[in-house]
Amino acid sequence: MLSFIASVFGYAMSFIYGLVQNYGIAIILFTVLVKIILLPLTIKQQKSMEKMQELQPLYQELQRKYGNDQQRLSLEYQKLLKEKNMNMMSGMGCSGCLLQLIQFPIILGLFYMMVSPLTYILKLPQEEIDQYKQNLNSYYASQIIESKQNSGETLTEAEIAEINSGDYLQNSRYHELVIAKQEKLFNMQFLGINLGDIANENRGNFLLYIIPILCMGITFISLRMSSKTLDEAKKKENIKANNDEKGMTTANEEMPMPDMRVMNTMMPIMTGYIAFIAPQGLGLYWTTNSLLQLIQMRVLKKMKDKKKDNK
Repeated sequence: MLSFIASVFGYAMSFIYGLVQNYGIAIILFTVLVKIILLPLTIKQQKSMEKMQELQPLYQELQRKYGNDQQRLSLEYQKLLKEKNMNMMSGMGCSGCLLQLIQFPIILGLFYMMVSPLTYILKLPQEEIDQYKQNLNSYYASQIIESKQNSGETLTEAEIAEINSGDYLQNSRYHELVIAKQEKLFNMQFLGINLGDIANENRGNFLLYIIPILCMGITFISLRMSSKTLDEAKKKENIKANNDEKGMTTANEEMPMPDMRVMNTMMPIMTGYIAFIAPQGLGLYWTTNSLLQLIQMRVLKKMKDKKKDNK
């Protein structure tokens, strides 16, 4: 399944790279394309959240009536959701997590694609990749022999065994990235960073820490802004509901909502870690995705406020 996703993404990336001839810009444009495809789902999610906010006063009314009977309260709440054509997941605010969950198969597919650019982006046949691998192994062997001859040293048994094995890339999980870089088959440079490099395997290169840190920081800001927007909307609904009661005592209970604090903490850490152990290109995708998320939230909020002002 992931191989299929990587193949589909590879065709899109190959097309975009062919147009711009820059791997970093191709990843950014690919991210924009994914955002456009997911835009209808984003709008649907926002509408679901707005409906959920509208239910707040109705839920408080149920709370006043059945607050001492949790089973009855749950049944009446389910009836309310059914009347409003909503399901329990959206009623609990879980729709807000949906877009984040969808990102995981996308991330895994991109990871497969980015660690095997010769297969999925350049679409080279396996026989040609194997030939490049053999040529690179021969080059490494000749370098070892030449180095020993120049220094007047003799080859150790371990080095002789390694040369005879003829496979210096056997321990590399990312041999296609090594081949692409050494053979210069695919230009992965972007703003001084090789997007095929992995920070976890090049810990001495502090330049590779930039993207994971940015990825973690921007994801955190994006999630915080999303939570802040939702909290502000909930407060407005609560004030409106209390004012409508005209002095009546109300149960200040809110609809059941998931605790977003865990997600707001764990998601940035997880994305930063993924960007640290994966090719830099994957971190660039997630960083760009989070930036676009911030812009998208601002635009949709302005559109919503403008719509309210026109009413």
